Amino acid sequence: MTDNVLRAVHVQPRMKAKAVCVYDEGAVVGTPLIGAVGLSILVDVDGERTLFDTGMRGRYLMHNLDNLEIDVNTVDRVIISHAHRAHAGGLEAFLEKRNGSAEVIVTPDLKHMEPAKLLGIPIGKAPLSKMSEETIGKADIKEVDAWTQLSDHLFITDIPSEGPDAVKENALVLMTSKGAVVICGCCHNGLLSFLSYIEEMTKEKVHAVIGGTHMLKMKKDDVFSIADSLKEDHGNPMLHLNHCSGVKQMTNLREKLGLKGVHEFYAGTEIEFDL
Repeated sequence: MTDNVLRAVHVQPRMKAKAVCVYDEGAVVGTPLIGAVGLSILVDVDGERTLFDTGMRGRYLMHNLDNLEIDVNTVDRVIISHAHRAHAGGLEAFLEKRNGSAEVIVTPDLKHMEPAKLLGIPIGKAPLSKMSEETIGKADIKEVDAWTQLSDHLFITDIPSEGPDAVKENALVLMTSKGAVVICGCCHNGLLSFLSYIEEMTKEKVHAVIGGTHMLKMKKDDVFSIADSLKEDHGNPMLHLNHCSGVKQMTNLREKLGLKGVHEFYAGTEIEFDL
């Protein structure tokens, strides 16, 4: 006689990464979150939390973090994508609320800037006030000007830029089971050229784009051209857009890419990815 023995099959759950929009012009309806000019995204992966940008106003950033139940002391690092106030304005309030220091990664154009002057530079059209010495002491400032690994699945890279009007800008790249997920602050120097750079670095098509894409003032035909290139040249990545992407421009993208291809990424929105 043969005994049929049932054995439990233990399946390891997939590791996941999560991106949460903390700060944006839009906020999820029915929440107490504030929508205001700026961008901030929390990336939770590999047991670490990275706050990508800090929005424009510190009190709004702290309000949204509190309502999302994100304790600033659980954040492992802060990245300032580029030196514009809509992305760096909340840094001082964030550091003031911290009990201890935090790693602050800045853009290549700030690599020779003394830490004490970080918030004294002109950012956008209005300068930020300088930090107090106590607050500066909480900022462990580091410069990144090349592709750099932050954890097992998370990388930071400078966005290639050329010409006198180019903006020095960093972005995050999250490596998932379906490919690279690009997290942008504004992508001032062009989304398509940046995707080409990521594809060259990773040797695969980008799975998704999250954040601002600097299309706010683009005409419809120009947006259509970008959409066509996304489909034909870049594997048609999923788009989770906010900030400087533009509401009209997102609608234009949907005309080409469909409703399921373009999503709003307002404050309070969460996305999970399998690793």
